Amino acid sequence: MNVRPEIQVQLDALGEMLVHWVAQVRHPAQFWPQFEMLAGEILDQCAQAERDHACACIQAMLKEHALELPAWHDSKTRS
Repeated sequence: MNVRPEIQVQLDALGEMLVHWVAQVRHPAQFWPQFEMLAGEILDQCAQAERDHACACIQAMLKEHALELPAWHDSKTRS
């Protein structure tokens, strides 16, 4: 399932921010808190049926930049 247009706009903006952060920030640890906050806000707006697609989009943007979510992220999202 796709997400609503307003959610896709936010995902696209997050992807654009990630491009900037990767180019300008020395280490991913410097942007993880902001990335996590923004991604969390997007996911909070998703209907249950949209969540998997939104998560896949976020994972794809990270993979595109050879980034992985920090280990602590998995434990937080499963609780």
